[in-house]
Amino acid sequence: MSNFSTGKKSKAISDRSGMAFPYREMVKEWNGSFVHKSEFEQKHPQLLPKRFRGDAQGLQHARPARTEPPVAHMLSSTALSAGVRDSTVVNVNDPGHGFTTGQTVRFRQVESNFPAYPEVSHIQDHDINYAPGHIVTKIDDDNFSFTPNDILTDWLTANCSPGTTTVYVDMDGVLTEYYQAVATYATSVGFLESGGDWYNLTPEIELAALQASAGSYFQNLAKRAEADALIDLVVAKNGSYEILSTTTSTSMTNQKNAWIDANLTGARAPSARNYATNFNKGPYGGANKLLIDDRTTYINQFEAAGGKGFKYFESGGIRRFGGREASVGPVSLIA
Repeated sequence: MSNFSTGKKSKAISDRSGMAFPYREMVKEWNGSFVHKSEFEQKHPQLLPKRFRGDAQGLQHARPARTEPPVAHMLSSTALSAGVRDSTVVNVNDPGHGFTTGQTVRFRQVESNFPAYPEVSHIQDHDINYAPGHIVTKIDDDNFSFTPNDILTDWLTANCSPGTTTVYVDMDGVLTEYYQAVATYATSVGFLESGGDWYNLTPEIELAALQASAGSYFQNLAKRAEADALIDLVVAKNGSYEILSTTTSTSMTNQKNAWIDANLTGARAPSARNYATNFNKGPYGGANKLLIDDRTTYINQFEAAGGKGFKYFESGGIRRFGGREASVGPVSLIA
């Protein structure tokens, strides 16, 4: 096959003007038109728009911000403190805790340190470190509170068998404002500063308060604000309960009976009244026996006899009592 001629002596007709031009001066436009170079027109720029990719914003290896998953964190050695005296609250200093009122948190490895007296102010460590946790109340961004007594509902649910279980409830310090009355007496005679906490009380001051108002001390005690709710809870879980208090005389027994008659009536009336002598509640312990008491000594006596005890907490006054290597974190329920 032969090659094309170079066209050096040829003419070509322009597709635009129709005029004849030297062949070798002809060019082809973008649309295929064969025109003379003097007639050539470039393709309009708007017919060749640049590709728009948008401004670069995202990073190829980005690690975007996220909500941190809840985890346990350490508390300071003085993070926990008892609330104001006569309350059932424990305050926790935990800067930036992030907890909200009604949230359940769990403490781990809390070790408390309380003065020997009064025993009502003691908290058993296993109650603070209760695995299902405690419901907290937010005070501010750095502090929240809870009550160790909030696990009583679970404790009763786990141990009560209506018709089989006997639940004993202590009076002094659990149902009555016993320690408040002792503190009032101690203040009146100068043993305790006005508004002072109960940690400065002694067994001798307690005895002096009883002797100073012989014949009416127990009968005139005020009822604790939580007493009715406590009795209602016990009755709801077990159907009934019995009083188990201590006595040293017939007069004391009569005073306590008078207090019960005046303050525990109707559905809240106990099915029986028991009074331990020699400050020993051990004889009432045994299988299917439960005791709610504010004194560690009585709890230990009762449990040594085979019963189960719940140590009721009532603050003796604001005092930091521990933390050590403790930690706290939200409780996560996994279905």
